[in-house]
Amino acid sequence: MTRTVMNDRKNTSENIGKKIFRLLPRKQKLRFLLILVILGVSAVLSQLTPLSVGYLTDRVLADPNVTFWSVLPVLLVILAVNVVNEVIKVARRLIVEDTATQAEKTARQKAAESLLMAPLSYFRSHMTGNIHGRLNRSLEGTVKLIKLMFMDFAPAVTTGLAAIVTIFIQLPAPVACLVILVIPVGTLIVFRQIGTQKGIRVELMETKADMDGTMVELLGGIETIRTLDSAQTESGRILDRSEQLRRKEMRHHCSMAFYDCLKFVNEAAFSVLVIGISVLLASRKIISVGTVLTAYLCFTQLTGPLRELHRILDEFSECMVLARDYFQILELPVDFSYQTPDEQGQIASRQITDEEASSRQTADRQAAFQEIANGKNFSYQAPDVQEQNSSRQAQQGAVPASGDVQIRGLSFSYPEKPEQEILRDIDLLVPSGKFVGIAGPSGCGKSTLIKVIDRLEQGRGEVLLGGVPLSSLSRRALAEQVALVPQTPFIVADTVYRNICYGMKREVAEEEVREAARKANIAADIEKLPGAYQFALSEGGTNLSGGQRQRIALARIFLRKPRILILDEATSALDNTSEKLIQAEIEKMKEECGTTVISIAHRLSTLRNCDEIIVMDHGRIIQRGTFQTLERSPGIFRDMALGILK
Repeated sequence: MTRTVMNDRKNTSENIGKKIFRLLPRKQKLRFLLILVILGVSAVLSQLTPLSVGYLTDRVLADPNVTFWSVLPVLLVILAVNVVNEVIKVARRLIVEDTATQAEKTARQKAAESLLMAPLSYFRSHMTGNIHGRLNRSLEGTVKLIKLMFMDFAPAVTTGLAAIVTIFIQLPAPVACLVILVIPVGTLIVFRQIGTQKGIRVELMETKADMDGTMVELLGGIETIRTLDSAQTESGRILDRSEQLRRKEMRHHCSMAFYDCLKFVNEAAFSVLVIGISVLLASRKIISVGTVLTAYLCFTQLTGPLRELHRILDEFSECMVLARDYFQILELPVDFSYQTPDEQGQIASRQITDEEASSRQTADRQAAFQEIANGKNFSYQAPDVQEQNSSRQAQQGAVPASGDVQIRGLSFSYPEKPEQEILRDIDLLVPSGKFVGIAGPSGCGKSTLIKVIDRLEQGRGEVLLGGVPLSSLSRRALAEQVALVPQTPFIVADTVYRNICYGMKREVAEEEVREAARKANIAADIEKLPGAYQFALSEGGTNLSGGQRQRIALARIFLRKPRILILDEATSALDNTSEKLIQAEIEKMKEECGTTVISIAHRLSTLRNCDEIIVMDHGRIIQRGTFQTLERSPGIFRDMALGILK
């Protein structure tokens, strides 16, 4: 079975319903039975009003001397029935809302798990804003399906069925059959309307998602846009795309208006038919005058839901598209870094059945995240983990005995462009406790190499940390051994204290944080902020300078004291004084903790104290030696040192 066919089977309406049902806790599932009982009671109560009106009409006509007080009990019954029915509806609504919010909570968490464990290639091929907009809309559509089913569709169906039963009781069968023809005729119009508009709804949804992505992209480059005075240009581009979207929406609305008119004509024609036939039958004493009113009121209970049927089914159809989109997010493949080699081989070769793959992968993701929350095993265990033998489990729990980094025959190309090699036959040994620098022109593969070492990308060849194969380390074990500080640090919208502690699996005393900040030469800056370490940073740390953001990220490593430290242009935004102070603290940590340091730097002075420097070009190591040796030797490093090559 191919992946495409499997996904098609997964995304049928029936399976979508089952998947949504599995999102609900057991308590909410049991409440569905209560909702069905409530719907039945409400449908029966809704028929008491037209029956009571018919009864009163016949009684008044039969006895001209009837008094108000004699019919008051019936009026009170009608009032009580309507009040009770409304209370029942409120109870049903609260139950449905509670179920929907529970489903949304679970659905959001599972989507977060899936995205956080998805391959990096997924994020390279999708705009961040697009993913965010798609996730929000698909979540909204998934939750709305539950509400549509039990707050709109099911009540309409049960009330309609009760009305049909009442019509057949009150009118002769042939006449009743003629009256309820309004349902198939109206339904045909509705399904025709849905069929002609289904494609455009998906198209509009995708266009809006693309525009979300564009807006997030523009907001991320607001400073550049302002510097280049391109705000009007970008605004014009958004205007053009918005106009295209508006035209599509107007074509959709025109079609909707046409079909709405057809539905109105259908209801009006059958309303006249019901009134005419009922009056004719009453004039011939076949039915009573009260029955005429009862039949008409029941007919309105048919046409009311029928009038809403298009909206319900149309929204249901749209929500099904969104729900499919949500479960596609939920079924994203798990990144290789959360899998052991055996699991990767099984996933690549095994024909996974649709239900098994979905349920087991979801369960395993949930277990992995629960273990993270409990401070236990951080590694994601893919399907069939229980079937692995004890030796493999022992290997998975391995911890590097030292900070050695050994690379043998490493090559790498992105999955999207397998023919374009970024790294080629890299062999490298970095002894424990040594400081190795990596230099080379832009695009030579420096950053890719360290991403492979930190298992962010998957290369071909062998990488060993402390003698342990990189592929055998769980993500938690790797995080405890290796710290990577990128050029653009990750700052969350939280306090300074929380940002420095980010990623720690234990409670950290504020004194430890202060000491880490001091070593990163950021303590004095923090003390000047309102609230000091409790100062709230904005998204991305935009209320700090670039150098301050980098120093907060560097403070994290002094708190963690990793066995292997990787710096990717981590001090590029610092002044020379700050860089020297931090470099001295890194050297001290290296001596005290035996930390292995691998550093990428375009500012070659940063690498002056390295034990060894490797120089890369076109994905290969072409030079290696100390700073002084390379500075004197002809080649790329000397050209870079002299400013000839950037």
